[in-house]
Amino acid sequence: MWVLREESVDVEKACQPLTFRIMPGSMKTIGRMRNADFVIEHTLVSRIHCRLINQDGHLEVEDLDSANGTYVNNQKIQRARLAAGDKLRIGHVELVVSNEPIAD
Repeated sequence: MWVLREESVDVEKACQPLTFRIMPGSMKTIGRMRNADFVIEHTLVSRIHCRLINQDGHLEVEDLDSANGTYVNNQKIQRARLAAGDKLRIGHVELVVSNEPIAD
């Protein structure tokens, strides 16, 4: 299972860091709207910003024509394969990618 975790959190807001889990064979969206699979409430995040695809053991991210772009390791991408340790940035939110075993 692929996991994306927010690396730094604004302590003034006193909120929990974001954690997103993507199970094998699934496709999830990230965005500001409530109908996104993973919601990030931030003004620089588009309503439906990007899509995560976990297929054949690989995780890919695809930008969905977002206004402010999707970045992997500080490089603007349209579509990219992610690896453990990569940093996915959406707006001002940075998520670190890891690949973890599925708990029984």
